[in-house]
Amino acid sequence: MQLLAAPWLESLRARVLLGVSAVLVILFGATIVALDVTFQRSTDQAIEALLDAQLLGLIALADEDPALGLTLPDETADPRFNVADSGLYAALWDGAGQRLWQSLSLLGRDIDPGALPAPGERRYADIELPGLPPGRGLLMGVSWEFADGRVASFALGTAVSKAPYEERQRSFRHNLIGWFGGMTAAMLIVIAGLLRLVLRPVTELERQVRDVEVGRRNQLQGSFPTELKGLARNLNALIETERRRQVRYRNTLDDLAHSLKTPLAVMRSLLGDSARAGTAQDAELVEAVDRMEERVTYQLRRARASGTTGLGLEPVQVAPILSDLLLSLDKVYRDKGIEATLDSDSGAVFMGDTGDFTEVAGNIIENAYKYGRRHVHVKATNAGATLRLVVADDGPGISPEQVERVMERGMRADESVPGEGIGLAVVREIAALYQGRLDVSESRWGGARITLELRRASLET
Repeated sequence: MQLLAAPWLESLRARVLLGVSAVLVILFGATIVALDVTFQRSTDQAIEALLDAQLLGLIALADEDPALGLTLPDETADPRFNVADSGLYAALWDGAGQRLWQSLSLLGRDIDPGALPAPGERRYADIELPGLPPGRGLLMGVSWEFADGRVASFALGTAVSKAPYEERQRSFRHNLIGWFGGMTAAMLIVIAGLLRLVLRPVTELERQVRDVEVGRRNQLQGSFPTELKGLARNLNALIETERRRQVRYRNTLDDLAHSLKTPLAVMRSLLGDSARAGTAQDAELVEAVDRMEERVTYQLRRARASGTTGLGLEPVQVAPILSDLLLSLDKVYRDKGIEATLDSDSGAVFMGDTGDFTEVAGNIIENAYKYGRRHVHVKATNAGATLRLVVADDGPGISPEQVERVMERGMRADESVPGEGIGLAVVREIAALYQGRLDVSESRWGGARITLELRRASLET
């Protein structure tokens, strides 16, 4: 389970290659073992055939001897019997186990044949030769009829050293491992190439989905294999449905805001007339209506932001929006004579909804105009996928003790300035939706410096 959780195994290509590697190792391992066993059996059969042929050749050379009964010539048909430690050996025993003859290759070494076989019986066995490598031997019982009609039993044995055969077996085994190891590596390389080719449409689909997430494209395009066409089609339908849902959601909220604010405005107007008449109860009703409108405004603005995921949205160029906001606020606060400056990267973009950015930027910049005396500076930059917006003013500023307080809904640092006190609270909540943060510090003029960082809207919100 821990292996499957390893990051390198999250790739389908890695899992397929791992699975194929395991299958090839098992398959080729079994093949190597089978071929090795087959070669070993073939070698054993060849050794036994050699021993049998040599033994029959020795029997053909056997001759009667007046003293020993039966003997073999010193010069045999195979010269290896006459070379010391040649790897081919032979010996002859009588029926009592007494050695009558042995090949010169044994150099006088005494070999115990053990229990002698019956006439005509062949016995193959691994043998230990004193001072020589292990060997394979054949012992055969022979019944010999002499010229005078007498019959006697003898035992004839041949042996061959297993060293050259074992070396050949090891060489064959090493070659097998090398061949199949090379075949495995070659097959894995070929399969890796095929997987790269086969999974290329999946990689392209992943790239396009990532582009849709960050807003570089509106839908998936291109020719996909039959297995992926349905997925691409469904993803496009999902993207389009999400886009329409966002538009419908915002339109619904706008309609709701309009339907609520109009009656509230009428109520405030009617109650205002009564309150001016001096009725304390009507004045309390006016205050209650104000609180109700404040609550409705906050919740609607909050709900508009919470419906956005950024799926299928194009990057928002922030410089034009900031310029429009400054132009509008210059007109609203014309009497204050604010000198506003804008420093924005030409390529600065926001990966999200235009309305959300306008909402947060408008709130922060309007606060700067509202509390600033003469100077407001706005700067927008991109750091990777993060948009950084800094707004500074020369107003009274916000002390560290007031930072958390002004972030709360309905709270303002300066009660003398009119407002609902919900701007920074909405900004902070929208920033959280975009995996960002809002910081308050002191500007170079001693006023407030608001730093807002926004990333891409999380699809998990």
